[in-house]
Amino acid sequence: MKRLLALLVIVFIALAAIGGSMIGSALRGDSVARLVESIRGFDDRPPSDDPVQVPFVIRPGTTAAGVGQDLLRAGLIRSTTAFRLEVELRDVGSHLAVGEYSLRRNMTVGQILDVFKAGPSTRGPLATIPEGWRAEEIAQYLDARGIVSASAFLDAVAGRDPDVDVDLPANATTFEGYLFPDTYDFGRDPTPESVLNTFLSDFRRRAGPTLAARSADRGLTPHQLVTLASIIEREATEADERPSIAAVFENRLVRGMPLQADPTVQYALIPFGTLAPNGFWPTTLRLQDLQMSSPYNTYVVRGLPPAPICNPGLASIEAAANPADEPWLYFVAKGDGSHLFARTLDEHNTNVARVRASTP
Repeated sequence: MKRLLALLVIVFIALAAIGGSMIGSALRGDSVARLVESIRGFDDRPPSDDPVQVPFVIRPGTTAAGVGQDLLRAGLIRSTTAFRLEVELRDVGSHLAVGEYSLRRNMTVGQILDVFKAGPSTRGPLATIPEGWRAEEIAQYLDARGIVSASAFLDAVAGRDPDVDVDLPANATTFEGYLFPDTYDFGRDPTPESVLNTFLSDFRRRAGPTLAARSADRGLTPHQLVTLASIIEREATEADERPSIAAVFENRLVRGMPLQADPTVQYALIPFGTLAPNGFWPTTLRLQDLQMSSPYNTYVVRGLPPAPICNPGLASIEAAANPADEPWLYFVAKGDGSHLFARTLDEHNTNVARVRASTP
């Protein structure tokens, strides 16, 4: 019964997202089965025809809804609603095993679930770290894969491990932000120190040239540029929107406006080093959360927070270094993961009203 209720809820969410014409058709007598098949056929399309293999990781403790969000962020599905519907139809929500999978952007949702059903593609020390994870998420994943313990790795990230012989970046108090997202083979008998050194070496090789070339031109320290990139990483879902989101924050910094970035508050709610099995990025923020006293609360404190809030990928670092030449000061997320941008508060309020009117 619970599964049926959940399926019906998802169906009606999908109906609202697709539009009134299908609802009208349903009211004229179409069966639920036909309706479900129509929704599936409408949404179960590959995001692109790109056949390149894309590593994807299901993290420990991630729900089916969370997996859908991660797939959308990675550009592997068009709709989280379609993914949730397919999961319910196949009753595979409890069979999404933690691990690494090899997917393609030309796969349908059904094909992706077939891959998930077959189980993780790798079970050894090979690990894929997605963009936008906090150090604690990485630590839990490495622990679940049997690579290193979460607590020992976090000690290394915090600079508390005496065996780590790498200096913290200038102005940084931990290595948060510098654990470069990539696929790694940590070798035989990895240690927290060797794993950390592998992350940092990859960061220097991949992101170092951009930081060296652009941070001074932007009037930011390399650490500030990485911090800005981390906020962009958590805000952006559509790859081509990163420069526009960077422009919003750039314009706000120039004008002395608070950034008002929800991900910084989400980060502040869970102190560094906390292992949170139920997730690190609460989707609903209360008024008291937005008013909390924290150097990471960009609703209260103007300017950038003191350190990165996650570990950004190269695309977000490039966007922070090269923001779009746009006048935007505001943006609001739409239901499909994209955003509406605005120059003035009045335009922004209109966009917010549009999003709310289209949200079931």
